[in-house]
Amino acid sequence: MQQIKISELTIERIQNRELEKVLPDFYKLEELVENNPWHNNDNVLNHTISVLRELEELIKKLKDEIKVYLDKKIDTHSRKELLFLAALLHDIGKRETYKKEKDTTECLGHEEAGVIKLKRILPNFDLSEDGREFVIKLVRHHGFFHDILNYPGENPEKKTEEFKEKYPDIFLELILLSIADMCGSQLRLNNPEEFNFRTNFLNKIINNYRI
Repeated sequence: MQQIKISELTIERIQNRELEKVLPDFYKLEELVENNPWHNNDNVLNHTISVLRELEELIKKLKDEIKVYLDKKIDTHSRKELLFLAALLHDIGKRETYKKEKDTTECLGHEEAGVIKLKRILPNFDLSEDGREFVIKLVRHHGFFHDILNYPGENPEKKTEEFKEKYPDIFLELILLSIADMCGSQLRLNNPEEFNFRTNFLNKIINNYRI
């Protein structure tokens, strides 16, 4: 089977279901409807497309030095292209972890479930080994900031610095993915105060970030 060229991935192609034969598991996310503080009866496929749109808009507004950094390549693909792919597949593990109790849903552990699936899915893309590992790292850790900001009294600033020291290669991209993930949800509508706290925390890091 011919590999998908990451450079040719677009939101329009994804919405037009041009990748359905190669990525059937991705389009099955449409069957999962989430309802919790972050999602108002929104299916995971729709959420993912919203995240991709938010990510594109976010990148347009970044300062030039960050844009230049995102254009740098990891082997054959830019960091921006790999970030887009990670955003596309960040919730791929939700089908295996989806639970519904009364009217509330959760997908605990979907990050690690996603990593397992990625090892089967990513060979469909024209990725190098380093490119695959980069995408896997982003998917594995994409819940990090969401989790630490659940406990603002437990020094999320220190945890952020520790994460940056441990994973400097994905730190910036993970922040961008986390912001897009929040903006692509209904948290802003459901809890504006919480949304503002989280986005302000992450935007402050972006604004002070030096390459």
